[in-house]
Amino acid sequence: MPPSAVKTYEDLICYEYARLIAAAAGMAENYGFVMDRMKKLRSGEIEMSDVVREDRYQVQDGFSACVYCGAESDLSFDHLVPTSRGGPDTISNQVPACRSCNSSKGDRDVIAWYGERSTDIPRIVWGKYLKLKYEEYGRDDLLGETIPDAEEEKWAGLAVDRTPR
Repeated sequence: MPPSAVKTYEDLICYEYARLIAAAAGMAENYGFVMDRMKKLRSGEIEMSDVVREDRYQVQDGFSACVYCGAESDLSFDHLVPTSRGGPDTISNQVPACRSCNSSKGDRDVIAWYGERSTDIPRIVWGKYLKLKYEEYGRDDLLGETIPDAEEEKWAGLAVDRTPR
């Protein structure tokens, strides 16, 4: 469950992204560091890395394995936020996925799909997803809205592999 300081959609995205920053800095268990980064993200003092960074990680890793399960055959691209649900048809919304994972995920977004699985969300998937959701919530004028309890619980139940690259 996020801390009590997380009240809005913007807080939630900034908190989760701050946790990725902390993991990359070797400070994942330092609550003060995470909250400091969250506040700096909210105030604009620091920004989420450009989506291009996540895309670069993907290019470096290559298109040789499914980002979800590691399978090396029958690969295609999966949209993290399905285009049928308003996700953009850009590389920043795509990751390599095997046919089985892509079919299993279907038109659900990452949170809905991983909510049913017992595996951690890969760091590259989570980083891309957070940025996409921030953009979406901004377009829909939801960043300042209070997070409903059901939505907060849905996010809180996720396991993210925050291993830095």
